[in-house]
Amino acid sequence: MNEDKKGLQEFKIEGKELYRKEGVILQVAKDDDLYSGTLTVTETKHGVFISWEKGDIQQSVKVKSDESAFCVGSPPDSLEWAVIANSAHQTTPKDRVKFNRNALDSPAVKFSSDLEDRQLKLTAELGEVRSYRLADDGNRVTLLMRDGTTHNTLIFLDEGPEDFLKTFTGYMSVRKSATDSNLYLLTDKKTAALDQSLSELNLFDRPNGETVWRAIGEIQRDPYAAGLTILSKVADRLLFSPLEKEYRPEDEMAELLQGEAVGNTLDCHGEGEGSDNWQLVNNSRRSLLKSLDVGTRSVPLCQLDWELHINEDGIVEDVPELLEKIFKGGVEASIRSDVWKFLLGFYQWHHTTEVRETNRKARVEEYYRMKLQWKSMSEDQQNRFAAFRERKTQIEKDIGRTDRNHPYFQGDNNPNVALMEEILMTYVMYNFDLGYVQGMSDLLSPLLYVMKNEVDAFWCFVGFMDRVASNFEFDQGGMKYQLAQLTLVLKYLDLSFYNYLDCKESGNLFFCFRWLLIWFKREFNYTDTMKLWEVLWTKKPCKNFHLLLCVALLDSEKSTIMESKYGFTEILKHVNDMSHRINLNEMLCKAEGIYNFLKKDPNVPDEVLNLLGIEPDNTNCDKSVILNGKAKSLPVPINGHAGERQRHGTESSNGSSSLNHSSSVEVLSEAEGNLFEDAIVGNLM
Repeated sequence: MNEDKKGLQEFKIEGKELYRKEGVILQVAKDDDLYSGTLTVTETKHGVFISWEKGDIQQSVKVKSDESAFCVGSPPDSLEWAVIANSAHQTTPKDRVKFNRNALDSPAVKFSSDLEDRQLKLTAELGEVRSYRLADDGNRVTLLMRDGTTHNTLIFLDEGPEDFLKTFTGYMSVRKSATDSNLYLLTDKKTAALDQSLSELNLFDRPNGETVWRAIGEIQRDPYAAGLTILSKVADRLLFSPLEKEYRPEDEMAELLQGEAVGNTLDCHGEGEGSDNWQLVNNSRRSLLKSLDVGTRSVPLCQLDWELHINEDGIVEDVPELLEKIFKGGVEASIRSDVWKFLLGFYQWHHTTEVRETNRKARVEEYYRMKLQWKSMSEDQQNRFAAFRERKTQIEKDIGRTDRNHPYFQGDNNPNVALMEEILMTYVMYNFDLGYVQGMSDLLSPLLYVMKNEVDAFWCFVGFMDRVASNFEFDQGGMKYQLAQLTLVLKYLDLSFYNYLDCKESGNLFFCFRWLLIWFKREFNYTDTMKLWEVLWTKKPCKNFHLLLCVALLDSEKSTIMESKYGFTEILKHVNDMSHRINLNEMLCKAEGIYNFLKKDPNVPDEVLNLLGIEPDNTNCDKSVILNGKAKSLPVPINGHAGERQRHGTESSNGSSSLNHSSSVEVLSEAEGNLFEDAIVGNLM
């Protein structure tokens, strides 16, 4: 392996230079640094290569403020909770995936977001570039590879990237995405010509990606019924369609391969009582996320506004209005430590200043009493207390790699790191049933940074853990349940996208595991993480709002994933590479828009409404057949031919059964997981 790495580092690109430009800026995603360098496109006997190398003399520039540039989470060489894919098989079954909590040598870390190898150097073969994203300003280009990884963004000054992008057209077919105006897809010219030839056969009137993936999903669930249905319709098309090139209406074309659509309405009209003449009006709809009325963000809650909500006795007034302000804009840094104590239950909104101070003194005494319990434990006692030793050892390991790039925790013998260890050890005494599980240190570090006080940070951490304790259950039951809930929401809002993921062995949504486990902390910088957490702590506008944020994130990457035809492994890599590339405000606006849509939509399944705690504006679903909480279209007899080609529902298509059949979100046992990881490492080696 070392020899292979050395060979890669010594690889030199030599050949005909097609493009060269100095002064192209590389934006490093993790810390938002900007570096100037030289971008070249070179034709070699092995293919066309794109490369960027940093200039000799320069000074890096921060895009944002110093605070926002700090990297959240462990250093790049210890990306815990990395998703491990089994490359030992041609296709990876969706239940054969695990999340490695000790992934220093994980292959997923090596092939995804390995910043040490590439943050200041970019080398890519043009044939391996699946697509590129062009920013709205027309000056920023991000290359997305066929294996799902994403390169750092290239920023072009003065002349822009037109000449650079023109070099692609000489070797690849470039087309603009039909669903994302910023995404451009690259295809080998021979493959593109073959696709064009097939399209001219006119087997399908118009391309309908949603219909195709829905049909594939039905084939997976019930191959016999779905296969007969599709073959009969294709036979009709081939045998009885006119010879001339003719297009059917899009709604009629969608019926060619249509599976069960969520939220369809059924209008039945008869010519008289007992008549066999029926007509089906089937309004199939695509993704419900295409016409969202997105929310808007506001300014953070300032100190003056905060003080206006506190009366002379110290009681916080108009709490619902205050929470709405926090949800819309977050909190200014100057008052964050005060507001967080209320949001996390350390202080109560209705208590006076005097009562809060009295309660705080009691909490201080309780904290130090619990701290003394483990501090005074002798080595001999610890030797007979295996569970305590295991948790202490795990904490000592984790704090050494949690947020060590942040100045507050940087350096050897940092007292703040030692303080974090003491808080976590005291939490073990506070809640020994749960104790300590890897990932908790990620939740504590921002709290300690904001509070700058051991006791306050501890009790705020207790409040946070009360909300997310199920994430750290030993059997991962809480995580499985949340993934099942997320599946319900996604299947209703975008069934075609879910069917695509399911066909790519990703229907369990395990690639969202890290998002849910530590509340997106690894996906954003420190400033955005703190803003996001305080927004979610308001419990506005509904419960489980973080699931809608997950859907918003997935929708933002839908075009890239589907049009790049990413498979199981590529999806995992791509989602991992989203880290520190996400615009938080845009995603919060979209998530709020999804909530507003669900609140007004009369066809939302009861399961979705219940898990979000939404009271719908209108529960009427006129002339619709409701099955399992969803409005569905059913076959209707026309001229006495009822029952022909009737499709039969399957157990897996029943939305209400998804929580009762959790095999799609199973996690490997430790023994199986070790064999699984060994197989991957063996293949990569």
